Amino acid sequence: MRFRLPTFGPAQMVLTLAILLLGLFAYAFLQTAAQSYRLRADERTLFGEVQELRQQRAELEGLAAYLESDEYVEAFARQQFGLVKPGETLVVVDAPESSGPARQPGERWWEALFDTEAAATPSSATLGANASAEDSTASADSAAEDPTAPPEAGDS
Repeated sequence: MRFRLPTFGPAQMVLTLAILLLGLFAYAFLQTAAQSYRLRADERTLFGEVQELRQQRAELEGLAAYLESDEYVEAFARQQFGLVKPGETLVVVDAPESSGPARQPGERWWEALFDTEAAATPSSATLGANASAEDSTASADSAAEDPTAPPEAGDS
């Protein structure tokens, strides 16, 4: 008994060639679709970058227009060089350094001034009032000792 290979006729050859061509077309279609998807994703990314750059350009053009304006030149001259217009008087305020506690990030300005947490408890509010009375007495004493200190509102 001899083992025989199946015969490969013209019909089988055409069918095999059709399957190979169909596989080739499917592969080419999938490659084109994948490339198209990547290009669309790149296009969206680049479009977003272009929009961001256009907004940044508009902001910079506005800033450049402001920097070239007379308003900016006047403000810069006043702030940096202390220049004044004719008829104006320059007043320089020499304020002492702030000795109070600095505001914490996120803290509202009135919380630093009025210590809202201390006002919530009566015992600490009383202590705060006593401390502020002692501070005003101490500042009045120090003003009496320092002849160069400016007079306070109550000292007439």
